[in-house]
Amino acid sequence: MDNINQNIPWQSGEVRPGYVEVVPKPAFPTGKGELIFGVLTLAFSLLLCNSLLFAGADLGFGVGLIGTMLCACGYLRGRGYRPDRYAGALLGLCLVIAGSFVRSSDGGLKFWMVCVLLAVPSLALCLTAGKNRRCPDGFLSLLDSPRTLFGLGFGRLGQSARGIREAFGAAGALGKKGGAVVLGLLIAVPLLAVMIPLLMFADAAFEGLVELLPDFQGDEILTTALLGIPLGWVLYTRTTALHHVPREEKAPKARKGLNHLTVNTVLTAVALLYVVYLISQLAYFLGGFSGILPEGYTRAQYARRGFFEMAWLCAINLSVIALSVGLVSARGRAPRSTRIICLFLGLVTLFLVAAASAKMFLYIGANGLTRLRVLTEVFMLWLALTTVFVCVWLFRPKLPYMKPVLLTGLALCAGLMWADVDTQVARYNVRAYQEGRLETVDLRHLAGLNAGAVPYIEELTRDSDPEIAQTARDILENYDLPDRDLRGWNYTWARARDILEEYRLKEAAEAQREGST
Repeated sequence: MDNINQNIPWQSGEVRPGYVEVVPKPAFPTGKGELIFGVLTLAFSLLLCNSLLFAGADLGFGVGLIGTMLCACGYLRGRGYRPDRYAGALLGLCLVIAGSFVRSSDGGLKFWMVCVLLAVPSLALCLTAGKNRRCPDGFLSLLDSPRTLFGLGFGRLGQSARGIREAFGAAGALGKKGGAVVLGLLIAVPLLAVMIPLLMFADAAFEGLVELLPDFQGDEILTTALLGIPLGWVLYTRTTALHHVPREEKAPKARKGLNHLTVNTVLTAVALLYVVYLISQLAYFLGGFSGILPEGYTRAQYARRGFFEMAWLCAINLSVIALSVGLVSARGRAPRSTRIICLFLGLVTLFLVAAASAKMFLYIGANGLTRLRVLTEVFMLWLALTTVFVCVWLFRPKLPYMKPVLLTGLALCAGLMWADVDTQVARYNVRAYQEGRLETVDLRHLAGLNAGAVPYIEELTRDSDPEIAQTARDILENYDLPDRDLRGWNYTWARARDILEEYRLKEAAEAQREGST
C-alpha cells in the first residue's frame, strides 16, 4: 500500500492534474527596526503634508523633508549600507536644499525644488543600497530615480503591507487586535473625509456642533491624514524595498551602431553650418563682449534674442554630441575624428553661452536685475559647466561626467534657495541706484517681489528723491504680509514682519506727534 501511494504523482511532490499550485504571496520581513522606521516616516510625512497644504512650504515642510530623508538614511545604515562619496554628496546637497525652505520665501523656486527632492534622494538611496541598474557615470543613470520611486515605492506597496500585517500577527493576540484597529482606522479616514463635510453641509445643527469643538479643524486633520498616510506608506515601501528586493541584473543588449563615416558626414555638415553662421553673425555676437548695442535693437530685444538662440542651439549641440558618440561607440570606442568634430561643436556651444551671457550682463548693467535674469544667468553657468564636462569626457571616457553635472546643478539650486532670489534682486537694484549705476529704481517691480524686498523698500523711504521716498512709503503702508504660525515661519518673512512693524509704529508715533503740535 505504501508503494502504491508513493507512485501517485500528486503525493510524490508533483502537481496534481487539473489543479493550480498556490504560491504564497511574498511579504517584506518586518521587525522592530521596520516598525520604528515606519512610525517616524509616517509622522514626518503627516507634518510635511499638513505644512504644505495649510501653512506653506516653510519651516514645517522643511523639517518634514529633512526628517523623511534622515529616516531613510538611518534605516539603510542600520541594515549595513553605506553611501559612497557620490551618493553621500547627493544626499548632503538635498538636505541643504531642504533646509533652505526655512530661509527662502520664493514659492516658484520652491516648487521646482520639491520636484528635485522627489527625484534625487531616490537616486542617492538606490546607489547607497547598490540596487542601481545603470552605471552612475552616465546620463542614463537618472532613470534609476523614477524606477526606485515608482517601481519600488508604488509597485511594492502590497508586499510592505503584508509584512506589517504579519508582524502584528506574530505579536500574538494583542498584536492582531492592534493590527485590526490600525486597518480599521486606515479605512475610516477616507470615509470620514467624505462624510463629515456632507453632514455639515446637510445639517446646520451638526455644523454648529463641529464648530463648537475647541481647536478642531476636521477638514485639516482629515485632509492631512488622507494625503500624509499614503505618502508615508510609499516612502516606507521605497526604502524597505531597497533592502529586501534583490538586485536585478540586466543582461547587456547587443547594439548595432552606425559606421563612423556616416556619423562624421552628418557632424561635418553641422560644423560647416556653424562656421558659416558664426562668420555671418560675428558682429552680432561680439557686440555683447564689446558692450556695443547693434542698430535696430533695444537692450531687451538684444538680450532675449541671444538667450533663446543660445538655449536651443546648446540643447541641440549636446544632443548631437551624445547621440553621435553613442551610435559610433556601439561598435567600439568613437574614432578620434568623430571626437574632434564633437569637440568643435562643444566649443561652439561654449562660445554661444559666453556671448549670450555677455549680452545679458549688458542688459543688467543698464536696467538692473529681475528674477528671470538671475535664473537665466545661473542656467547659462550650469549649461557651460555641463558642456565643459562633456568635452573633457570625449577624450577621457573614464570621466564620470554625469556626477559633476548633477552635483553642480544641485549646488547651484542650493545657492539660489539660500540666497533668496528676490532678496538679491532688490538688494542689487537699490544699491546700484544709490551708487549711481542705475538712473532710477523700479519700485513697482520691487513691490511685486516676495518679502525679501521689504528691507530695501524701507531704505528708499528715506531717499533724497521725494517722489521715490513717497512711493516707497505708500508701498509699505499697503503691504500685506499674512500672519503665520510656527509651521509657516521662514527667515525672510520674519525679517520683513519685524521691519514692517517697526516702520508702522514709527509712522504712527510721528503722526501722533504732528497731531499734538
